[in-house]
Amino acid sequence: MRDSSKTSLYRYLLFATLLLPQWAQAQSEQLYQVELLVFSRPAGAGAEHWDAIPELAYPARSRFLSYPGEQVERPTTTSTADNTAAPVGGTVAGTSQPAPFTTLAAGQRRFAGKAAAMQRSGRYRMLFHETWIQPMGSQASAMPIVLDRSGDGGPWPALQGSIKLYLSRYFYLDTNLWLNTQGEYLPGYWRMPAPPLAPASPAQQRSAVATVQPASLAEPADAEQVAVQFEAETRPDTDLSEEGANYPYRHAVQLKQTRRMRSGQVVYIDHPLLGVLVTITPLESAPEG
Repeated sequence: MRDSSKTSLYRYLLFATLLLPQWAQAQSEQLYQVELLVFSRPAGAGAEHWDAIPELAYPARSRFLSYPGEQVERPTTTSTADNTAAPVGGTVAGTSQPAPFTTLAAGQRRFAGKAAAMQRSGRYRMLFHETWIQPMGSQASAMPIVLDRSGDGGPWPALQGSIKLYLSRYFYLDTNLWLNTQGEYLPGYWRMPAPPLAPASPAQQRSAVATVQPASLAEPADAEQVAVQFEAETRPDTDLSEEGANYPYRHAVQLKQTRRMRSGQVVYIDHPLLGVLVTITPLESAPEG
């Protein structure tokens, strides 16, 4: 009897070992529709004691969402899921399926009614609301998505940071976000050093490359000189601590959490100053013909 149990256990483990890679590959090829809503609650600013100088940083490797009409190149990753061939800002070749990591039309937002009601109440401020299609890689292969484009220039955004979505039996959401505030809860006139700016988005990088050209075709610029000029013109100016006026806020409050979730579940991440709503739904294959 004991030998029979051992044999059954061995067969079960062998069966699971053989099927696990196939299951993982099927999951990596499956596409999901993600919706993310981030909002602030100004009234909650004085509810907590915040870190005076939080440790804020963007991930070393990251990607951006693209918007319809943008012609940008997708980053190269080691994840099979992240390398699904598709033109950014369009659809997957041969199908009507939206390209991964490209934002969808506002009509596809499940939280649209809720967001509008919250905005009308005057107690909340909508900071980010998008929905998009993406595969789900493992924790090691999935790349964080930067939500802001502060590295492209323009006004300093209220919301900065990144999120990371991955699959490890359950879905997981890592938030690395911070809200820039006027620091009404701070004593005196103290202000923290400016937080980092995001890396330049692919759209900005392509624009910068297009503008770095030799002044004259008759007198081509030295290649090294062009490279130095390009690096200087496209490098984000993150050293703003000596010029506090460039950072129009006094403080930043961080939201850094990991939340486990299931397919189709609406997850709410609570925070005195920030709120996050997110849902992940498997994308049904478009009918052929």
